[in-house]
Amino acid sequence: MWPLRIENPIFLQNIYGNYPDLSSVEITSAAMNRDGPSMHLSFMSTVLPYRPPAKWGEFNAVSFGLEFIGIETISLRKFQSNGLSAIRMWDDAGKILLTCEGTVRLSLTCQAMHISSIWGFLLSKAP
Repeated sequence: MWPLRIENPIFLQNIYGNYPDLSSVEITSAAMNRDGPSMHLSFMSTVLPYRPPAKWGEFNAVSFGLEFIGIETISLRKFQSNGLSAIRMWDDAGKILLTCEGTVRLSLTCQAMHISSIWGFLLSKAP
């Protein structure tokens, strides 16, 4: 589930037709910034869009970058590499809430969310 209060959802909606499922993603980074305060969350997903941009070429995974602005509460309890997590986001009382459970355990409350990047790439496979 995605919150309704995304600042720039048009590209995401155009390539996916709706909001992609985030129940099985790999978190690649979580970076805090005191200005705002804000947090940048990056993750990879194998849920592919039905109408990707031609410039992506051959791809089998999508990388997302989300910026959470006006962080009010945050808790990072676990951050392991090479595993899957489930992200859930929703609107509640004028705020955006996020929970992440799996190899990364994270929760936050913020005022706004911005999609900073989406791009397709070819995820290498082990021989």
